[in-house]
Amino acid sequence: MKTILALEGIFVERSGTNILQDVSWKVARGENWAVFGPNGAGKSTLLSIITGYLWPTLGTVRVLGETLGQVDLRKLRRHIALVGDRLKEMMNPDLSGLHVIVSGGRAHLNIFEPPSKSEIRRAREIAEQTHLQDLANRQFAVMSTGERQRFLIARALMAEPEIVILDEPCAGLDLAGREFVLRTIDAVAAQPKAPALIFTTHHAEEISPAFSHALLLSRGEVLEQGPMSHVFTSANLSRQFGIEVSVRRTHGRWSAIAHAPNNEIARKD
Repeated sequence: MKTILALEGIFVERSGTNILQDVSWKVARGENWAVFGPNGAGKSTLLSIITGYLWPTLGTVRVLGETLGQVDLRKLRRHIALVGDRLKEMMNPDLSGLHVIVSGGRAHLNIFEPPSKSEIRRAREIAEQTHLQDLANRQFAVMSTGERQRFLIARALMAEPEIVILDEPCAGLDLAGREFVLRTIDAVAAQPKAPALIFTTHHAEEISPAFSHALLLSRGEVLEQGPMSHVFTSANLSRQFGIEVSVRRTHGRWSAIAHAPNNEIARKD
């Protein structure tokens, strides 16, 4: 399969501290990856590297066949959609859900001119694909946090990106809100020409069956990477978090239970 993302020997050093250390990682078309790790593991830094907002101290980054540093980032970013908390705060709250989706095709956070018939038609198609048609006329300002997040995910599809990056999209959501967001993500992954999904989290239960692969980060290093069934194990997560962890998979969904640390598990140095 075609490689759409390749990081080789990535180091990021700040104030004498290595935030990322010798990270190498490849994502092939058709794969959806969960980037999993505790707070401070380097997940956000990794996303900043991929999108070209942060340059590595050492290493090579290739995205969609282009080497960062040798490509116009403005053009490259048209093929990459990023969904995160900052976007949710910047969106014009007066827009309807449908207009939020439309804005994704214009690369703006507002609608300065009325949408065309083709834009409305495409936005309605996306709303139906992501099960949001019943909320399409609701104002963004009065939506719940989970509903806003779902529309931002749908918005990402308007420009037909090849990669969609989901930066902890379930953070701060209650149980129902989280499940609706995950349902939206699964709907995106199920589309015939779905983009590659990269999803960051530190909660095992947020990793839905849509994700085929996992990258485990610990203290800025890659602990393990590969297919979910090989990587997402009790032994690996115990090493990652430094306490005993039991990992289970039930009906396609993952869960992890941390046990009281009666005996300290040695962290990898």
